[in-house]
Amino acid sequence: MKTKSILPALAVVAFTAGFSASTADVRRTPYTKEEAAALGAPPGAAKMVAVGNLVFPSAVYGSAQDPLKQVEEVVERTHALLAEHGLGIGNMLQHTIFLKNGAASPSLKERRSVGTIIRVPRFHDPKAAVMLEIVAGAPLKKDRAEDGYNRVPFTFGPQEIVETIGDDKLVFTAGLEAMDFEHGTLAPKIEEQVAAIAGKLDAALKKAGLSLSHVVQHNLYITRGTDPLQAMRRFHEEVRKRAPQVRQNPSAGTVMVVDGMAAPGFLMEMDAVAARSRPEGLRRVLFTGTSADLSQAVASDGLIYLSAMPGADFSADMSVPESVDEQIEAAVQNVRAALEQVGLTLADMVKHRIVLKEGSADPARVRAKFYEVATRYAPALRSNPSAETFLIVEGLAGERRSFEVAVIAAR
Repeated sequence: MKTKSILPALAVVAFTAGFSASTADVRRTPYTKEEAAALGAPPGAAKMVAVGNLVFPSAVYGSAQDPLKQVEEVVERTHALLAEHGLGIGNMLQHTIFLKNGAASPSLKERRSVGTIIRVPRFHDPKAAVMLEIVAGAPLKKDRAEDGYNRVPFTFGPQEIVETIGDDKLVFTAGLEAMDFEHGTLAPKIEEQVAAIAGKLDAALKKAGLSLSHVVQHNLYITRGTDPLQAMRRFHEEVRKRAPQVRQNPSAGTVMVVDGMAAPGFLMEMDAVAARSRPEGLRRVLFTGTSADLSQAVASDGLIYLSAMPGADFSADMSVPESVDEQIEAAVQNVRAALEQVGLTLADMVKHRIVLKEGSADPARVRAKFYEVATRYAPALRSNPSAETFLIVEGLAGERRSFEVAVIAAR
């Protein structure tokens, strides 16, 4: 397949009543030894994991000399990967394009998905300048013209992607920034941009028939030079202004410091997943001792979304060990504990995102250490691998933090 164009700018535990668990149909596709060797994939990761109608592939990295050729390369390889499930790139629901800082911005035109573009310092593979991370969805209808997903286009904004896409269970949002596309203006201050982004999220969810309290997972990308904790707190304040009930029904979330987004001047961008279930009917594992509106874990329709778990000791005032190896150990234990609170284990992970602070440790060693620790706690991971994304970022929500891992699991 040739693609001529690419996406523009592509603990204390609290349980709510009324939760009823559903068992997901989980199908795992491991890498063959040959594929793992050719792609540099760890033997502990799955090529992709399907849960019901959703497909979570491992991230695909480019290797061509020209960064724009890498965009075509990752699209073609993702298309071929999805073909193993009888799908293709046109079945992509949500995507994030990560670019090595300095690489050209791509764009993509297919059946429209929601998308985000993020710039990072580098990838663990020195050849890679582009990485594509996606969630795909099997068609809900047999009609070739209509796949059954509800797409809501932007009124003002990029037309190559849509503002939200969803089915009867989940709704994914595109990457939302502070640009006023109607008037062509961008507020210069982080406080103004955060307020604009919270407003866009509120409006997008309302168009999809939901509210801010329906969000079950979100990612905040903060441009370096901006205080990530300040931006996170301000975002939660702005969301709470619009939906006070979020305080009782917080989502899982991640915060990463990156090199930038699709255009200069963007200080923050975010995307989210919302559930159509009643917010008060979802099972949550709450963080305690924090003013942020965050859950450690949120369970919805058989999927469990975890916040990015830092390598910190929750029982000792979030103290962070000095060594990255100790942080990896602590992060895996935190994931394990959060999953146990909703009746799962590490072997129930279907997608994980490993995040490493630039310059803190050798990526290959960190990757190997993560799988060594995870399989020590859950030997079944060797036969039940999870799909992987590995990110190197400028920083995390805490100066001493060098490692964290965000997880999606399925019961």
